[in-house]
Amino acid sequence: MVRGKVHMEKVQDPVNRRVTFCKRKTCLLKKGKELSTLCDAEIGLIIFSPTGKLYEFASPSMRRIMKKYQKFGASMGRHIPLDEHLEMLRLEVENMRKRITFLEKTYKHMIGEDLESSNFKELQCLEKQMSLGARRIWTRKEKMSLEHIRSLKMKAKSLIVENANLFKKIGRSRTECYLNNDIMEGVNSSLETDAVTQQDLPQTNLNLALS
Repeated sequence: MVRGKVHMEKVQDPVNRRVTFCKRKTCLLKKGKELSTLCDAEIGLIIFSPTGKLYEFASPSMRRIMKKYQKFGASMGRHIPLDEHLEMLRLEVENMRKRITFLEKTYKHMIGEDLESSNFKELQCLEKQMSLGARRIWTRKEKMSLEHIRSLKMKAKSLIVENANLFKKIGRSRTECYLNNDIMEGVNSSLETDAVTQQDLPQTNLNLALS
């Protein structure tokens, strides 16, 4: 089975995004371990999830990998101090946490929770967003309903045609049954007539002999 081409863009659905992250993260860590074992390569992987959780793999150790990376960066004119690098990572994690907090707050507002701190303008903006979302949901729902009705109509037409064919087959079967019954009745009548004729013949001969 040929796999379809994956479009390299952000997965919009939160559930699908979490599933995709889990699968790709596990595969990446597994490939890093395989590459280290098979090729004796020194590998360091650092992964932060959308929620700020850290995943890492290092062979032989992350400290050794970072020192070697610093040394290589210095020789290439791209020296990045370890403290500065860690500070950059810390800031990135902090930004991710703020982003998560903002999204959680927005989600609660969308379901009508924690609205006490919102002012009138914010509530108006939220109302417009929800109205737009409701219209989109209604449009999608209406489209799916029409498609479902169209599918049911097609099934109904198919069943009507199938029933008509079955009635035709039943009609032919009844006609053949009636014909067979008529033939059998004719045969039986003929047999009964022959039997009566055979019974009458001996009596006639006997009467002739007595006279």
